[in-house]
Amino acid sequence: MEKNILLHIPHSSMVFPEGSHHTFNDLDNEERLLIDYYTDELFAPEQESEGIGSMVFPYCRLYCDVERLINDPLEKEGLGISYSRWVADGKAGRIRSFGILSSVFDLYADHHSAVSKKIVKSMGPLLLIDCHSFSSLSNLLNSNPPDIDICIGFNDDETCPDKTVIGNIVQHFKSLGYKVGINKPFSNSKTFAVPVQYHSVMIEVNKRLYMDELTMEKTEGFYKLRQEIRALYDFLIKG
Repeated sequence: MEKNILLHIPHSSMVFPEGSHHTFNDLDNEERLLIDYYTDELFAPEQESEGIGSMVFPYCRLYCDVERLINDPLEKEGLGISYSRWVADGKAGRIRSFGILSSVFDLYADHHSAVSKKIVKSMGPLLLIDCHSFSSLSNLLNSNPPDIDICIGFNDDETCPDKTVIGNIVQHFKSLGYKVGINKPFSNSKTFAVPVQYHSVMIEVNKRLYMDELTMEKTEGFYKLRQEIRALYDFLIKG
């Protein structure tokens, strides 16, 4: 079992930085589907301690997506570190960019540095949990949403957790009646370049489990799922 857990929550925010000339109200329906609403609350531990902490990125992913890579392949689709989209504007149309690049890269670098320092300071074995949700509706990232409830992802490298740890996470959700995907349809987990060894696993939950995507309101399922996720933390730390 892992002694420490660090929750990485990169996509929960609806906030744009001051001076960015964008707000949540500017987003169209397709863009709003990209936000991992309430994951900062859904994945939050009952209380942070030496054994479990969190790093939540405070700004909207459309402005700065800290999960993307420098020169990310999705850049060509307008889905790189800062998103951009073609919008109708008279006869010609135009590219609408959400981020001011100099500011975006500063935020990106600062976040990576802060998470890296947190990993290095961790005492004992660490499991980074990359916390996400995915839309049950067709969206810019997935035109054919999967018919699963929860996806578990990990990397094929030294950051991959022990098979027992992965198996316990999968079994935890399966035992609760959820349909679980393993590195399918989403794969891999966020990692950070640090001089210490740690493990990383991604947990993506279907938004239909905890919210109404049309009204953007939480449902009763939110509180049930939050307690089930917290129970997983206890199991991973205490065994």
